[in-house]
Formats: sequence, C-alpha cells, structure tokens
Amino acid sequence: MQQRKNIKSFSEITNYCKNSSILLNTFSHLLNEINLNYIHALFNKTKSQGIEGKHIFKTLFVLRFLDFNNIHQVMQSGVSKEFAHKKDVLYDFLNNAKIDWRRITWLFAKQIFNIIRTKTIDENDQNLPKCLIVDDSILPKSGKKMELIGKVFDHGKHTYTLGMKLLTLGYSDCKSFIPLNFSLHNEAGKSGNRGLKPKELKNQFKKDRDKNTPGYQRSLEVPKDKISVALKMIKSAIRKLDKVDYVLADSWFICEKFIAEIKNFNKQVNVIGLMKINRMVTIENKNYKASNIPDIKRKNIKYSNKLKCHYITQKIGYKNIGMRAYWIKIKGQNTWCLLISTNEKLTFIKAMEYYQIRWGIEVFFKDCKQNLKLGDCQSKDLDAHIASISIVFMNYMVLALKKRFENYETMGILFRNFKDMMLQRTLIQRIWTIIIELFDSVLIQFGVNWENFMQSLIQNQDQIMEQFYKTFENLFSLNSTKVT
Repeated sequence: MQQRKNIKSFSEITNYCKNSSILLNTFSHLLNEINLNYIHALFNKTKSQGIEGKHIFKTLFVLRFLDFNNIHQVMQSGVSKEFAHKKDVLYDFLNNAKIDWRRITWLFAKQIFNIIRTKTIDENDQNLPKCLIVDDSILPKSGKKMELIGKVFDHGKHTYTLGMKLLTLGYSDCKSFIPLNFSLHNEAGKSGNRGLKPKELKNQFKKDRDKNTPGYQRSLEVPKDKISVALKMIKSAIRKLDKVDYVLADSWFICEKFIAEIKNFNKQVNVIGLMKINRMVTIENKNYKASNIPDIKRKNIKYSNKLKCHYITQKIGYKNIGMRAYWIKIKGQNTWCLLISTNEKLTFIKAMEYYQIRWGIEVFFKDCKQNLKLGDCQSKDLDAHIASISIVFMNYMVLALKKRFENYETMGILFRNFKDMMLQRTLIQRIWTIIIELFDSVLIQFGVNWENFMQSLIQNQDQIMEQFYKTFENLFSLNSTKVT
C-alpha cells in the first residue's frame, strides 16, 4: 500500500527519550495536568510494607527514563537514596495480580483525551476521522521459564520465535496515536505444546491466582484467539469513546467474523483494511475469486496521478456483507492488493488516506521497543509483564501528548522550549518529503514494494537520521545558532 505524501516524520517520541532533563520537565508539567485521583484509588489496596501503591507507581513510571536497564541497577545506584523502599517492594508491586492495569491504562488515556479536548482550538479537527487501530507485535524472550511462554510464528520473518504476541488496540485522531488496551498471547502449535519440550513446559513458572483478580482474567486471555479478544477490546472502546468512525486493520484480521461483529455492534462504525486476494466475493449476484477481478474488469482500471497507482473500485458482497472494494496495483509491481471498506460511499483516495493512519501503530511499536524498553521485562511472572507493558503505554501517552502540543498545535500553553529542536525538525520534515518523492520517481520503477519500504524506514530511522546529521552537520549547526 502506498503511503500519503504528507508524512513528515515517523517517530513520535524519539527526541524526548534522549534527554533526561527534558523528560523530567515533561512529567512535572504533564502530571500536574492529569487527575490521578481515580488511579491512586485503585492502588489503595496494594500497600506493600506500609508504602502506598501510588508512590511505588510513580517510581516505576519514571524508571525507564533514568538510563537503567532494570530495577536491580537503579537500586544499586545513588538514585535509590531518593526512594523510601527497597527493590522487593517494586517487584512485589509488579507481581500483584490484584492491580487492575487495564482499567488504570484506560483512566490514564481518558485524562489524556481531556487535556487534548481542553487545549485544542482547531475546529478542523472535528472533521478528521477518528479511528481505532488493531495490530499485534512479537515480544521476543530469552528464557523458557516465563509463565505461559512458547514459540510464536513471525509472519514477517516466516519463522518461529520464543516469546509472546502483544495484541494492541489504539486510537488515532490523525494527530496522535494513543494506546488504549492490550493482551498477551501464545500459540499452542500443531502439537499443543507451544513449540517446547515436555521438560521445558514442566519447569515453567506457575502461579495460583484468585479467580476474582484482574491478573487471573488476563491469564485466561493468553491462549485465546486474537480476533475474539480484539473484538472484545474494540467493542469496549466504542462504548467508552465519544466517537469512532473507523476500525483499521491489516489482512490478518480482515475476515467475516471481524467485520460482521463490528457492524452488528455499531452500524455507524466502519471497517477499513487489506483483504487477502484469494477470497471469494460477490459482484452483481455472481461469485468470483477476488484475484481474477482485474482481468474480468480490465476496462474499469483507472490510474491515480496522486498515488501513482492503477486501481479498480467496485461494490461487492463478502459473506453477505456489503462493502466497497479497491483493487490496487502500484506502478512497477506485478501483483494487485485488495483494500476494503464497509463505507460503500468512500472514494478510492479517501480510503487510501484513511488506511494509511494504520501506520501509527507500527510507529508506536517501534518507538516503545526502542525508547521505552517495551518487552524488556524478564520476570517469570505474567503479572509483571502486564504491569510493565501498561506503564510503557502510559509513558508513551505522556510523550506523544508533549509532541502533539509542541509540533502540531503550536499553542505554547503546555510547553515553551526546544526552539532549536523545532528548527531541526523542520529540516528533517523536508528530508522525509524528499525520501517519499524519491520512492515515487525512482524506486517505484524498480518494483520496490511500498509496505517493505515503509517498514524499513521505520525500523532504521535512527541510522538514517544519523547519516543525515553527519551529511548536513553544518546546516543543523547554523540553524541552532539562530535560536534566541
């Protein structure tokens, strides 16, 4: 799929994770804006050795920004003198199955939405689509003793990896991506042993949890299929959010069950996503294999100068669900891909633009793994992983909010520094524009796949930007000296 040309920068938070003083400033301002009373109330039941849970939470919240790899390192450093507790208190807190991290994450996101609503003055934002985005990402692990761990299939590398899959649901208003919910999943495998030997399964960590605890409910999700859990999270989010226009997903999720349940739950919410080209579709009461349509409808093929691709748009039926389908062939490529939308009135250009919003979750995964140590937790206890991921999600929300009001809203209410960084960002934005134009004018001629191209840019952004800084070092330096 081709990306929009108005992409400015892929990373949401990288710049703010490289300077600890910036981060401390960020939290001191933003945490004052966020009402944590409801969250603190949920921690009241989790006192550890006489220390209130809210104080332990604050320690863990900033831990990732203190340049330590784990709790042990920070407790061995001079920073530990600022804490009124030992490391066991932190471990016990993370392993506590009674803490409802799902509700806490939502309450935190709700506060972020309240700040955005209060601080945003651009009325045009109301016309932008509000989207839920669902996707999964592998969290590799090195030890086989972690609770419920196993080998999962990596569709990108076409191989099995020891770890779990992180199913994530996020919200985008076209300016910020806010993670809302997640679940962890393993895969039983053909033999039902998660790809491990009997002895390895026997040696795995096991924990008895009260059936009334949130931790027990999260453990039940691990072996469940991701589509069922994703639908449960999506329905919950639709009920809680003020407005949702679209649910965006890639081809792994786009199936009859996924589309039908969302439409039956709320007819105002539409689905946009890639569909596998081998599916059977109905056109004018006749059934066709979707991959044959470009040959059958050859006379209907059009060309988009804006997106540099050939396309066909056609109303179809899929498993008795009405939708509009868009067959797309990027210039220089031999195969067609299929994009669908349950909004039958949506034009091809709009469908493409809206689907590209899905890239926000790819950037989210990359940013969190690289900057916030997502997946680095090595505890054997599943509850510790749930807690660690939840805190990463909240860390990301704060940093994404900071970036939003600095770079997008330009309101100068929450944040009033980093002018030099902003000048550098302007130059970087121009460079990204050049990269996109390079793809359209040159790389596309050699059949370079756009999805692979975008994935490579996201994964290798730091190396690319480092080279830019070296190449244009004098130019960046010149702009920095102009800041007053």
